[in-house]
Amino acid sequence: MTQVLQTLGQILNPGKCVQGANSTLTIAERHRQASLKSINIVSVGKNAMALEFDKCGFPGNNVFNEPLPMHRACDAVAFCLVGDEPYVLCCELKSSEPSRHEATEQFRSAHCFLDYLDSLLKTYYDQTIADWPRRYFVFHDAAKSPLSKAPLIEIPKNDRPERAQMWPVQNGERIYLRKLLGKPL
Repeated sequence: MTQVLQTLGQILNPGKCVQGANSTLTIAERHRQASLKSINIVSVGKNAMALEFDKCGFPGNNVFNEPLPMHRACDAVAFCLVGDEPYVLCCELKSSEPSRHEATEQFRSAHCFLDYLDSLLKTYYDQTIADWPRRYFVFHDAAKSPLSKAPLIEIPKNDRPERAQMWPVQNGERIYLRKLLGKPL
């Protein structure tokens, strides 16, 4: 698992990646008007990283027509470990609670990118992320939705873009990765 993280660190554009610091990954929203600017995912393990996916542009921009939903992107695709278990986290930050459809379109693009990245890893490095569980999260500004509460489920079922988990958070909030994954702290 650590070898794959090292390979990702070598092949992904460092200008589009955020490295974990002190076992924390900061996921940031780049739009100036956003009220939810960032969250911090804590205890992500050594060598964790997040690709700022919405800064990358769709790989097929020169091939496919622009208005198609495949050009949408979530804010970050993170690669991390909980103990020895690897995870891929697809994250989107929203100033208010979005519709499920809006988030699904952004996460489908990330899902396709991850399949492509896995193909590159297999072809060129004899490595894979195919068996890394994928989790999809939409973090939205709790101040804009005061009645929202953090999900109270033990094992998240957010393993597909269509089933992203909605999390009301405060700006800059620290969230333990184990809590996101429904694992005991």
